[in-house]
Amino acid sequence: MKSIIQDTKSEGDNVIHFLKTTAIAGLFFSVLMLLYGQIFNSGTASLIADGITVILFGGMLTATIFRRPRLAISMVFLIPFLIYLYYLSELSNAPPPAETISSTLWWLISGTLFLVIFAGLDFRFLLFVISSFATLLFHLSETDRFSSYFSGNQVWTANPLLIYLFTLGLSVALRYILDYQNALYNRNKTSYERRLNETFQSVKQPAAIIEAVRDANGDIIRLIVGKVNHAFESQFRMSMHEINQQELNYIFRYIFRNETNWNDLLIINPRQQTEIYSAHMDRWFTVSFYWLGRETCMVLFSDISRDKSEIRLLQETKRRHLALLEAIPDIFFVIDRDGTYQDIVFKGDASLHMEAGEVIGSTIFDVGFTENMARKIYECIQRAIINDTIETIEYTLQMQEKSLLFEMRLVRLNENSVVSIARDITRRKKAEFELERARIRAEEAVALKSRFLANLSHDIRTPMSIIISLTRMLGEPGLTDYEREEFIQDISQQGNQLLKMIDNTIQLSKIETNAIELNFRFCPVNRLLKELYNQFYPMLPDNRDIRLKTVTDIRHEEAGFETDPEILKEILEELTDNAIRFTEEGLVQVGYRFKNPSSIEFFVEDTGPGIPEEERENIFLRFYVIEKDRRDHKSGSGTGLSIAQHFVALLGGELRLDTKPGKGSRFWFELPLLNPRGFMRIIQ
Repeated sequence: MKSIIQDTKSEGDNVIHFLKTTAIAGLFFSVLMLLYGQIFNSGTASLIADGITVILFGGMLTATIFRRPRLAISMVFLIPFLIYLYYLSELSNAPPPAETISSTLWWLISGTLFLVIFAGLDFRFLLFVISSFATLLFHLSETDRFSSYFSGNQVWTANPLLIYLFTLGLSVALRYILDYQNALYNRNKTSYERRLNETFQSVKQPAAIIEAVRDANGDIIRLIVGKVNHAFESQFRMSMHEINQQELNYIFRYIFRNETNWNDLLIINPRQQTEIYSAHMDRWFTVSFYWLGRETCMVLFSDISRDKSEIRLLQETKRRHLALLEAIPDIFFVIDRDGTYQDIVFKGDASLHMEAGEVIGSTIFDVGFTENMARKIYECIQRAIINDTIETIEYTLQMQEKSLLFEMRLVRLNENSVVSIARDITRRKKAEFELERARIRAEEAVALKSRFLANLSHDIRTPMSIIISLTRMLGEPGLTDYEREEFIQDISQQGNQLLKMIDNTIQLSKIETNAIELNFRFCPVNRLLKELYNQFYPMLPDNRDIRLKTVTDIRHEEAGFETDPEILKEILEELTDNAIRFTEEGLVQVGYRFKNPSSIEFFVEDTGPGIPEEERENIFLRFYVIEKDRRDHKSGSGTGLSIAQHFVALLGGELRLDTKPGKGSRFWFELPLLNPRGFMRIIQ
């Protein structure tokens, strides 16, 4: 009903607006005609008729200004009087009545149409029709051809009465049709509004009808809440009585308690839909706006809090998955059934990074795999899709400077594609290879240690047996002093050899337990070499032509540097003992060479048989003994060179070997020359 009243009000406003426009236009032309007649055509103009015409339109305008449309419409009844003044009165200067009958007809037709449009078929219309016929008859009677309008040979299209009657009938018929259509429209509109109201109340979503109050220019100046449905009252705990006709911005801000500007949503920046959050309810709502005409808007509220919560959980899950994905140093592919790359994420080695566009759209046959490997990957893709299994392939990717090993796993994504995860296993494979080498070395070390223990028992038994035998022979009578001295020397030599084996075993045990402690102090190298010479010279075997020589690059007695003297002496003892043992004849040299202000080189050279090429890597292994030397009873326990190599490394050097089979060997190493003394040379 309110909508019908609003429509009626709107209709009345339109009528007044049209009447005002008509009145202004008529007033303008009537004043213009009055002035024109008095100035340029005063002989035929009628001042009284023109003045009453101005009064007619002025009265109509005044009535519309004061919103009196019925009075404005009733001004049409002055038309017969104006016709009389213009054409029939004694004061008129118009042509004879026979010549002005057509003007009278058009005045009456205009008045009739005006009433049909604005007044309808009411009593005023009937009264005006009667007065119009009377005016026509009176005007016809004033002519000298009155009887001719009713004669049989009169052309009806030239008869004013028939023309007016035809116009009247047509106007009435059109008005009847318009009234019928309007009544039908109103009935349909009423039915539509009733159904709309029923739907509005029965909808499960909270809904509100917003009414727009407009000014004379049609601009919205206020938005008020017209009504709300039951769902709105239940959801927001506000009754219709509390909300009705309240300011929209005020009441909605009170309900949702946020800073949403509802005038902005509906007037300034209108939109179809938006989302709002109510903190005190901890709810998210989707707000939809539906304008039903210019004055009414329906607002629907949808609670999307659960959807928002699920979206937030999904986003958190996505963030966790992305973080997990970022933490995995793998390359991810999506490959379809035909082997075409659909998506890719590069991770891992920076040298592998490339634009996704370079790969996406290519196939596994185009990206660098060999024909056999691409075919194998294709077969794995088919098995993973058909059997829903995880397929694993290892392959090598050759880069510009290195080869990388990868492990590819294929997992079914859907019926047309798989997810491929390629992991760089180069380090793992290298570690496995190194671990395997270490295992082999450990097994070899265990085998060598077993051999060492077996050899050690033999090497210990031999000198012990000699010592026991010689000691027993010393007790026999009749020995000469020379023989006794020789036996004592042999016993001493075998004892020293036995003691050396025990010392090496102890040193090796310290090395394995990292129990070697370094004591750096000043070491006079010339004095050290002299002690070494005095130690080994008496031990030179008489049955071999061997000479021992020390080589000193600096003659100064106090020449030396800071190092661990005991460790350095142990290294030279091991190398010198090894050289004497394997040299049948010739020269064994022990010495040093001043290379530069920062390093000094020590060496032990012999003229022995040398070391075969295939044994050069093995002689530094612990417990390793060349089988030929063992058979010739020249070898020791196989620990001397290993100990010397380790001690050299502790002092900051590296033990190296130069050898030629049949021409001897040279073991040498360089040590840092720390705080040297006496290394000044005079060059002439």
